[in-house]
Amino acid sequence: MATRRESFESIQRAPVAAMLGLKIESASDGVAVARMPFRPALLNDGGASAPVHGGAIASLADFAACAAVWSIDATQRSATISMTVNYTGMAIQSDLIARAVLRRHGKRIASLNVEIRDSKNALIADALVTYKIA
Repeated sequence: MATRRESFESIQRAPVAAMLGLKIESASDGVAVARMPFRPALLNDGGASAPVHGGAIASLADFAACAAVWSIDATQRSATISMTVNYTGMAIQSDLIARAVLRRHGKRIASLNVEIRDSKNALIADALVTYKIA
């Protein structure tokens, strides 16, 4: 069985996480903070002032939720069951920081809230994520 640190390293090594530059800044006791550094490759069409693509933002939400769920002892395996993302603002030329908080978990299901903010602390999106855990 992998250690928690090895699990976090594996999450960050996943090809999609590496492609988006996703990094776990902290994760413990069901709370995780993750960052997606700004890069022009993450933008919608429209040049440097275009907003970050919603798919990249959703990926950050799922990534942060995954880190949070792996920060609890109950998790040995996980899979996303569902995710609802509400976009509340546009991310323009900014790193994005996601904070995922475990709301509740049982033996097989975990529910998490995620907030994504830009470098000025403006709310860009929030998400409700449900994970299967074992």
